[in-house]
Amino acid sequence: MRLKEIITPIKDDVRAFEKVFKNHLKSDIFLVDKVISYLVAHRGKRLRPIMVLLSSRLNGGEPDERRLHAAAIIELLHTATLVHDDVVDDSYQRRGFPSINAIWKNKVSVLTGDYLFSKSLLSMLKMQDFKVFDVISRTAERMSQGELLQMERSSDYKMEEHVYFRLIGDKTASLISAACQLGALSANASDEETAMMAKFGEDIGLAFQIRDDLLDLLGTEKKVGKPIGNDLRENKITLPLLHALRNAEKKDNRKIIRMMKKGADKKDVRYIIDFIKENGGIRYATEKAASLTADASVLLDYYPDSEYKKVLLQLVEFITSREH
Repeated sequence: MRLKEIITPIKDDVRAFEKVFKNHLKSDIFLVDKVISYLVAHRGKRLRPIMVLLSSRLNGGEPDERRLHAAAIIELLHTATLVHDDVVDDSYQRRGFPSINAIWKNKVSVLTGDYLFSKSLLSMLKMQDFKVFDVISRTAERMSQGELLQMERSSDYKMEEHVYFRLIGDKTASLISAACQLGALSANASDEETAMMAKFGEDIGLAFQIRDDLLDLLGTEKKVGKPIGNDLRENKITLPLLHALRNAEKKDNRKIIRMMKKGADKKDVRYIIDFIKENGGIRYATEKAASLTADASVLLDYYPDSEYKKVLLQLVEFITSREH
């Protein structure tokens, strides 16, 4: 099932969010509008604001402005980090299209990311909720720490698994967790319910990143929007690779590490992917993602059956089986 079909019960919510989001982005500066228009035209799946809207509905939230502002906060922060990430990573492609820095260079990209971040702060003010400030501040801190940890340990082929999970937790899962928390807060959920949604989002976020690790090895460039094996070429440590290195013979490990350090070519990438498969990396990562999504699904047992609970459960399944 496609994401568009899954979220049919909240299509009006998503439509309302899009209007609020676009209003937040308005500027009277031509260059800003031009860059932002390009970003909006090549937007992603809107997974994070969708999680806000569903978490709000699950917790009895009414269709008011608070949840729409909460969804906008998350999407603005997410988009800002993507723009900055492309500069940090020297990446010139995003979702199969040229990135902002590929077209307008780094200076405009950094300032655009700053502009989007400032807009997320302004959206927070509209909610007038100290708990929202707390969630977003802690999330921004975690995301920054995750980026720095990745830079520090980028070529650590003996990385402990708990460090890997700390890294992807801070870089990726923190924002999805924040989306679920903001949805709950916008519905005036209790502290216990908000904490439960935070854990739900964290588990889903970890599974989401592991699925990304797997798609880099098993997907197609057309669907993923970037060359297969891109993480291997960029010398990035992923869960499938870590597990394979931990289980393979030392001489085989040394060969793989040499390939990656020198910059893996197309032939090397194919060899490394086969190595990961043969040493159980694909199977192990798939099982880890499945375990995390199962844990997340169990948390929803707290809530009575509803169309919003059903959609969230379908979304969990989508995240771990998506092809892009």
